[in-house]
Amino acid sequence: MHAIAKPPASDSSSGTTNEILAELIASLFLSRPSLNSIDRAERSVPYPSRGKLGFDVSQLPVEIICEIFERFMEDDSVHPVFDDTPRPLVSYTCRSDPTKLGQICSRWRAVAVGLPKLWSNIFIYNPKPSQIYLTNVWLERSGKNPLNIEMDYDSGKRQYDVRSEAQILRSFIRHLTRWKKFRFNVSVKVLGLFYALIDSPHKPLILESVDLDFHDLLPHRRAEEGVDAILKYFHSCPTLRQVVWRTRELDRFPKYAPFQLTHVHARFQVSIEDIISFLPQVPLLQELQIESLRLPSKNNPVTVPPPRLLQHLRLLRIRSHEVPATSFIASLTCPSLESLAIIHSNYLRESNQDLQELPRFLRRSGCHLLKLDFRDTGMDTDEEFRRFLSDSPLQSLKSLYLSIHHVSEQMVELLSSKSPGGQHEFAPFLEDLRLPSCEIADGLLASMVSSRWHEALDGNHSTPLGHLRKARISAWKPFGPIDKRFFSAIN
Repeated sequence: MHAIAKPPASDSSSGTTNEILAELIASLFLSRPSLNSIDRAERSVPYPSRGKLGFDVSQLPVEIICEIFERFMEDDSVHPVFDDTPRPLVSYTCRSDPTKLGQICSRWRAVAVGLPKLWSNIFIYNPKPSQIYLTNVWLERSGKNPLNIEMDYDSGKRQYDVRSEAQILRSFIRHLTRWKKFRFNVSVKVLGLFYALIDSPHKPLILESVDLDFHDLLPHRRAEEGVDAILKYFHSCPTLRQVVWRTRELDRFPKYAPFQLTHVHARFQVSIEDIISFLPQVPLLQELQIESLRLPSKNNPVTVPPPRLLQHLRLLRIRSHEVPATSFIASLTCPSLESLAIIHSNYLRESNQDLQELPRFLRRSGCHLLKLDFRDTGMDTDEEFRRFLSDSPLQSLKSLYLSIHHVSEQMVELLSSKSPGGQHEFAPFLEDLRLPSCEIADGLLASMVSSRWHEALDGNHSTPLGHLRKARISAWKPFGPIDKRFFSAIN
């Protein structure tokens, strides 16, 4: 979110306008404000004068103004913010309102209205009548630009204006040929609008990403055939690369999945056998996310097939329950893998994973893993995980998130150990570390983090600096005085 000053009463107030524009430039280029600072800035921050910036901001070249506007529309929130506003939004993570730019001065309004990129990302949250007109304004101003469009609702309310949703969807459909990405969480009551597209002469010519969810589909099971036909229609687009498949619309990998898919996010229950059978359909796969690996395989092969090569896979994320994700990993080779996430749970509250499959997988793949996210609360101790880390080629690792039942002093010692040359032996380039559930002596965590920190914390600049910039660490008990003082200082 960016601080935008309220507009002056008229364009003739050039001094006030310059101050407002100067504040806009300062907020965008000098110090992008945090979410917590926005309200304070709008109420009380004194605007920089023309003299401070050294030029008349109202006379900036159009190219610079356009760059300012594009920076204004960048995502500025780490976490989604759900604002039930009467207007369209840019995205879950951008609170900026491009219409504000037209309230600064007539010249900036002309530039804003004539810059299609400002109006090409449209997010409708809790559809309502006030958004219908504004959506059409945004669509008109987006010109011929590709469109990224979203519709969602507050699931806690369970009620919103379906008529407005239908009207806004009709407006979107009039620009179907420009759809590039869409994510719709809508009512089955508007299914007919999608179904009519199947026989329409207009096609989405540049569609790259599809995420379609009818949140109230389950009580209307007779609509399943229509939903399947709609999904086939969108999957027939030759430009399609990214899909999210949800459990209400699908219960298995579709046979009509196009070969050119690069990103697949499956949110229905699957078995290892299901995934392995599906992978030959998508030889260009770069990202695979499995949200529910929990179905046992129907057949146990007499002979184990060789690991399947996924040449282009960069990201693999598996959420498994009872069925161990490591058993799936054992059937893969991924030489391009950069990010691996395994989130496992078990009814018996104890892990059933064979962690030694992980170092075998990494060595077989020969990949340079940058991010590792491992969560298994069934692991009572970290002994097996320490052995996995020690045995794995993780010299390139930059991000580590470890969540098990207990993180021991031996794990912290592993993260602290250095070679005779002063470099950390494990993951020397680590930038982001997250360790919940620590239970160790006071001061050890502070010592480990300070040894990896990207800047000297003790005034001893001769100490070799590490690369760590984020450390999110929690303990079963409150921190002791040493750790408490240390983490208060760096956070």
